[in-house]
Amino acid sequence: MQPQFVDFNADGHTDIVTATFDGSPWVSYGSAKGFLAPRTILDKDGKRMWLCQFYDWDKGEWAQSDRTGGKGVGAHCISTVAFDWDADGDFDLILGDYGKGLYLVRNEGTNAEPKFTGNPEPVMVGDKALDAGDKITAPRFVDWDGDGLADIVLGTFGDSWGGGKGGGVVWFRNVGKKGEPRFEDARTLIEASAKQGNSASRPDAGLYVDVADINGDGKLDLVVGGYSLWKDAEAKPNAAANRKPYVWVYLQKAEAAKPVEVPDSQTK
Repeated sequence: MQPQFVDFNADGHTDIVTATFDGSPWVSYGSAKGFLAPRTILDKDGKRMWLCQFYDWDKGEWAQSDRTGGKGVGAHCISTVAFDWDADGDFDLILGDYGKGLYLVRNEGTNAEPKFTGNPEPVMVGDKALDAGDKITAPRFVDWDGDGLADIVLGTFGDSWGGGKGGGVVWFRNVGKKGEPRFEDARTLIEASAKQGNSASRPDAGLYVDVADINGDGKLDLVVGGYSLWKDAEAKPNAAANRKPYVWVYLQKAEAAKPVEVPDSQTK
């Protein structure tokens, strides 16, 4: 879910790091001949990583086994980001839960020879575990406010099919220091959707966010992929004909977001 392009193993080739609904992080290593077949990212003991819920490929069924020390019972990893949390020169992993939180897996080795602990720690906001208020899609670590520290910007799923509250985008400001992140309470960048539109006016569900200076004005903008759901003549917001994927660009201080429709052939 929402891949990250990064030289994960420090060999000079760009790799793809991501996670899927099977509950574990994956990597597709780059090479001189292109990307290699995806493989699960293993911990220092050579074991597959997960939070609590995961798909057991050997048994062909869903399984539960808590690796959070009781801090995230039922947590299900659907995204991951490689990020040097403790500023020691190697990538740690941040696992996004199909719930409300994020979990840190520390790397006790190097990028070339990683040693991931396999013991996910909740990412904290003050003395409480981070709570995005809705199901998390995937986080991005980026210096949103230009103070030299990496903040967390993330999107949420919301109710992906029905008429319930949709997703939004939030920002957790880092007020710690390099190597010791400390985050403030969430600030809203895009309000969670109420799904009251009569047309494809905004992303309503499954919001995946990325950050870049799209128009070169020196300000970071948001690129948001998601589904737009709008009402039909009978006021049903989840009619199949009224649910389409788009990519939206939110320019800082721009008048409005600009949607770009994604062809069905690219979303299957």
